[in-house]
Amino acid sequence: MHRLLKLLIETNLFIAIAAVCFMWANRYFIDIYVESLWYLSAQIFFSTWFVYQISRWIYYQKGEYTNKEELVVQWFEKYPTFNKITIYGSGILAIVFTFFLQSETIVVLILIGFISVLYPVQIFKPFGIKTRLRDFPFIKIFLIAFVWSATSVILPYTESLYYKNHPDQTRLVILMFLTQFIFILFITLPFDINDAETDKASNVKTIPAVLGIKPSKYIVLALGIIYSFVILFMFMLVNWNHMPNKYLTDSTIISIWILLILLQIFTFLKSDKVSKWWIKIIYDGSMMIYFMIVFFTKFRM
Repeated sequence: MHRLLKLLIETNLFIAIAAVCFMWANRYFIDIYVESLWYLSAQIFFSTWFVYQISRWIYYQKGEYTNKEELVVQWFEKYPTFNKITIYGSGILAIVFTFFLQSETIVVLILIGFISVLYPVQIFKPFGIKTRLRDFPFIKIFLIAFVWSATSVILPYTESLYYKNHPDQTRLVILMFLTQFIFILFITLPFDINDAETDKASNVKTIPAVLGIKPSKYIVLALGIIYSFVILFMFMLVNWNHMPNKYLTDSTIISIWILLILLQIFTFLKSDKVSKWWIKIIYDGSMMIYFMIVFFTKFRM
């Protein structure tokens, strides 16, 4: 099991699976479905895989991985051909599955892809400016939250043409987008806490690198508390929209709260002490657990 997890994480398959799981969790939560969501799932899987692979390859090629003991460095050095194949292959497949989607979905994908691909690139270099998007103070975590919440909520919404068939429910989708934006902030900030010292050395101005690790943990606490109330409101609103039949069970919201508490405990006790490998397992894996909670605790599919 340990070797399998290591393989999934170092090849970025783990985060690609997590992306699909989180999209389906939100699809189930707000009850959106069309057959083409399976095409969307494939597109999200391969585009996520491509973005993470190409980003890490760029960092590796530019020598930004200073610690040669990091698993990602060892993986790139040991299997350079395999990594190039996965980059090209995932990119091509992401493009192929895009053609099966609604035009509205493609427009949102272009916006998300633009942000994701250009995030580590010096886009202003032709103008003599070497600043990358990731170099702007505090912007990193908010770009990530936007991309992930848009991918998991807005994409299934546009793909199902939900806004055309249920124009009165657009507010619900917008609220879900904002709700999951908070959740992604909640599970992303611990990554920055873990990277605080590295980011300081690289002059990357993340929240922990500027404010410190302890204040950042309290920010995570605040985000968790806010999210627990917001997701409760969404839980009640979704059930109200399905009256007279109850759609989500009480165990759904209770299980999500338990997940938040466990993540909160890990953040305070371990997030700045464990290896990046554990951070990825816990916080990326939480999106998979989120999916299982919603899928297995609801009354109907």
